[in-house]
Amino acid sequence: MNNKIFAIEISAILKDGTEVTDVTGLLIDNKRVYKLLDDTILTGEKKIKTFKSILYTIPAEILPYIMSKRYD
Repeated sequence: MNNKIFAIEISAILKDGTEVTDVTGLLIDNKRVYKLLDDTILTGEKKIKTFKSILYTIPAEILPYIMSKRYD
């Protein structure tokens, strides 16, 4: 498994209306994955609907590549 962090300190609103903070964005097996501090993966009804703030840890040139990856 190849894990690469592309964003940290994400604040967002989930599909179910829950607000979350300190989320980490990773690229795992060529897919975008968002995790809480307790390693809960945000999917399904807990999938991110709206990003409020994000601190990217990658150069801006790589961001389109990352965002083109599937997010389940």
